[in-house]
Amino acid sequence: MNINDTEQWQRPLIDDRLTPYIEVDSVRLDQNLQLMQQKADEAGVALRPHIKTHKSIRIAQRQLALGARGITVSKPSEGITFILGGVRDLLLAYPIVHPKSVADLLRQAEQHQARLILIADRVEGVAAIAEACQQQPACKVSVAIKVDVGLHRIGVNPDTDEAIVIAQALKKNGLRFAGLISHAGHAYGAGNARAIEAIARQETHLMQRLQAKLQAAGFTDCPLSVGSTPTTLAAEIAPCLDEIRPGNYALLDLTACRLGLSRVDQLAMSVITRVVAVNDHFVIVDAGSKMLSSDKGPHGTSASGFGIAVDEAGHTYELTKLSEEHGFLLYQDRRPDVGSLLRIFPNHSCAVMAQSDSFVLRHPDGQSETQPVSARGNFI
Repeated sequence: MNINDTEQWQRPLIDDRLTPYIEVDSVRLDQNLQLMQQKADEAGVALRPHIKTHKSIRIAQRQLALGARGITVSKPSEGITFILGGVRDLLLAYPIVHPKSVADLLRQAEQHQARLILIADRVEGVAAIAEACQQQPACKVSVAIKVDVGLHRIGVNPDTDEAIVIAQALKKNGLRFAGLISHAGHAYGAGNARAIEAIARQETHLMQRLQAKLQAAGFTDCPLSVGSTPTTLAAEIAPCLDEIRPGNYALLDLTACRLGLSRVDQLAMSVITRVVAVNDHFVIVDAGSKMLSSDKGPHGTSASGFGIAVDEAGHTYELTKLSEEHGFLLYQDRRPDVGSLLRIFPNHSCAVMAQSDSFVLRHPDGQSETQPVSARGNFI
């Protein structure tokens, strides 16, 4: 990624509203969605996108219309938002350790006849899910076992018999076993596409080996579901997989570009900001940490700054510092005028989208529509 190549950054900036705000390019968004669906279709796997990237019912509906099987959500409250928005097939990719945490989600799923997959990585989680399901016996719930393939966040160790113990606990509690799921989030720290491809192959190997163990123990119906945008973009989808769950691919960000997984002209989300001051040290804009977040990248990746700001001619400025309501841009021989607009491409689109109540969907003719960030604040 050459940040000094002005042609790759050139984009019109339309001064039709107050700043700062998130802008999503409708053409780039749809191209990203179609490319991932096409990759899943060609590999013969189901696509279950993780909507924590965009948190938008509108975008999720488009993903489903293109052929996605269902969606993946982060928290129970997020799942409720999307059930109320019409989604009827959801995976909650977060461990349940207390029955009350999932009670409302189960009620909504039962009321709206939504299919729900929960995850467990220990027998205590199975007990919590079983207790919650006793209150909603008509709810269509199944449980997948989460596998730690290298991120070391949650998940069973694939080299042990933990998964067999959990599968047996599911059977004992009358809960349907939904297979194995993983998230190779450590791929973000791999540095380049070739290293990420190796992580994807290792993930597949670990999942397939654990699947064979479970099948030998009598759990013959054991589908494999893997997630993460880097591994899905960097590697071919292995024939043994049944489902992929990327999320960031919808919007993409500078992290994807730095990893060699995306071109600049695929970045669908940016933050439109206005220059409010220029001094001998910095150009100051009206987008700070409360708009952009202070996240320098997912899963421990860390860029030198907080994003790249671009003017309409494609000249770039590094966003080196944030306060709550201000961004600080470095400049050299060229500096934008006070009052002018800039477009900031962030390091991590998921974190930025979670900061705002709405985003502007910009169409090729310059027209726009304001869309809610439907699951904003759904952190429980």
